[in-house]
Amino acid sequence: MALNKTEVIGYVGMAMLQFNSIPAIIQALETGKSAPIATMVLSIAGLSCYLYNSVKTNNTLYTVGNIIGIVGNSVLLGAVLLK
Repeated sequence: MALNKTEVIGYVGMAMLQFNSIPAIIQALETGKSAPIATMVLSIAGLSCYLYNSVKTNNTLYTVGNIIGIVGNSVLLGAVLLK
């Protein structure tokens, strides 16, 4: 069974969200400092992929949830960058 473009983008988003902490973990191990910026950017990218998938599949619940996640991570990213 072949995956269509919408399904592939959904799976890419899932992978980004599931592995989004790896850059922060590597940085923490190498420098001893925590920098969540890479984690937030990957979360926003993954949620954007999820959002694309939920809009294409007409899934209102996930569309609303993804928008909330994108806004929340964007606010957090802005707060970190403006610090």
